[in-house]
Amino acid sequence: MALKNPGTNVSGTVIVPCDSASQNPFATLLNGPGEFAGAISPSGSKKAPVVRALWQGIVDSQAYDATETYVVGAYLYCGEAAASLAGYYVPATGTKGATSVAVGICTHIPTAAEPWLGVASLL
Repeated sequence: MALKNPGTNVSGTVIVPCDSASQNPFATLLNGPGEFAGAISPSGSKKAPVVRALWQGIVDSQAYDATETYVVGAYLYCGEAAASLAGYYVPATGTKGATSVAVGICTHIPTAAEPWLGVASLL
């Protein structure tokens, strides 16, 4: 997720999905991308469930590029929209674009038996 100046009919700052090409990541979305869509719908709460403050946990394949190779202890970055990975965790060695600022550290490598990515957030 990223912070953005809203349009002319809203004051303050809003949280939007991070495209990472022009935005710096602000927080991590909880409960998958559908949760954000439900939150902003006409009947939604207008609040996006995000977490900050150096959280540590695991994310499933909705949040990382499963085609890349990860290394425990290596930095994780936010993928770019141009690579169809906007907001995904990607490794520094990824070929599909990433922000220049690390957003986390890998704490678990996804495997067939344990298909999740461990993340120690730097946000």
